[in-house]
Amino acid sequence: MKKLSMVVVALLLAAAMLAACAAPAAQTSAEPVETAEQSAAAPAEESAQVSEGDGAAAGNGFAAELAGKGDGLKVGLTVSDLSSTYIVSAAEYFVKLMETAGAEVTLVNCDGNANEQSSQIDDFINMGCDIIAIHAADSEALAPAVQKAVNAGIQCIGFNKEISGDNLNFAVVSSDNVATGASAAQWLADKAKELGVENPKVAVMQGTMTQSDAYLRQDGIDEVAAETGMQLIESPCDWASDTAEKSLNDVLTANPDLFGVITHCDSMDPGVISALRQNGKTGKGGEENHIYWSGIDCDPSGVDALNSGLMDVCVEQSPLALATVAAKGCLEIVSKGETLDGEVIPMETRVITGADTSDPTLWALYDVKTETELWSGTEDIWNSFMN
Repeated sequence: MKKLSMVVVALLLAAAMLAACAAPAAQTSAEPVETAEQSAAAPAEESAQVSEGDGAAAGNGFAAELAGKGDGLKVGLTVSDLSSTYIVSAAEYFVKLMETAGAEVTLVNCDGNANEQSSQIDDFINMGCDIIAIHAADSEALAPAVQKAVNAGIQCIGFNKEISGDNLNFAVVSSDNVATGASAAQWLADKAKELGVENPKVAVMQGTMTQSDAYLRQDGIDEVAAETGMQLIESPCDWASDTAEKSLNDVLTANPDLFGVITHCDSMDPGVISALRQNGKTGKGGEENHIYWSGIDCDPSGVDALNSGLMDVCVEQSPLALATVAAKGCLEIVSKGETLDGEVIPMETRVITGADTSDPTLWALYDVKTETELWSGTEDIWNSFMN
């Protein structure tokens, strides 16, 4: 599976080989792997798709350059949830890159349960993983599990999450989350000033506020609100679309003069759109029945929202870039016995409008499962970090 020649010779046996590769995880982590299968649409099939994509991508010069860098490396990746397109894309692309390099990767999902995630880390320890990548369900609660892994001689990295304590080799995060939140809020503040609206009311559809990306984004939003007089109506939604729909319906009922909405991430966009439509707020920018909306992520649903005219701007942060930097850290730093001493590495962002949604470099236009070549930005991102 790790070499193109093997894939060519044994293509008809790929499914059996994949099942054999998954066997070590089943010995110690059968239940978490089953959960990941249910939430990520059967990783066995997903792995087959990734492998096929890797084989086709071997003709890509950079894929060939990666080959062999991860030979013999065993990596565990535990994610908090797979409800976000951002996290799904980041996790799948990390697996794709690591397997292209020759590593064995086990992906599990804890469905937001920090206790379950701690057990998954225990499973990875028992499996003899060399590296554990953690998208933490709770940044505080996972600290003891990380300590246990480090005590066992296993290096841990933060995968779009920081974790309390000083035991991570490094963490890669989607952006400087404070700056990202501030960017989303500042656009609304500037728009309100442009329109002569003082102290505009803005609803904030929040993620899970025990997670670093949520509370840091909120810090940035709060800073802008304090500086500009923006009135925030905060609604904890745990990244869930249905919760965002109910929350925004309640906010609009109580605040018919609502000026704007900020969503902590695009996983909540369908619920926001539904609430806007239920309340007759379907106008585009500049129209009387328009609620100004600033999003974060710019995933496929974010692009759709921009194209609909309901969302005005979205702060793009690429999960493919995040996965690329995480993979480089594992292959070029951790596997060589080096450390970045807990450095937190943020990805760059950019503000996208409806005029930008056909840009071929948008991560939302790359399908990890079906693309046969690596994302076109991979090599540039690889060469821009950890040098």
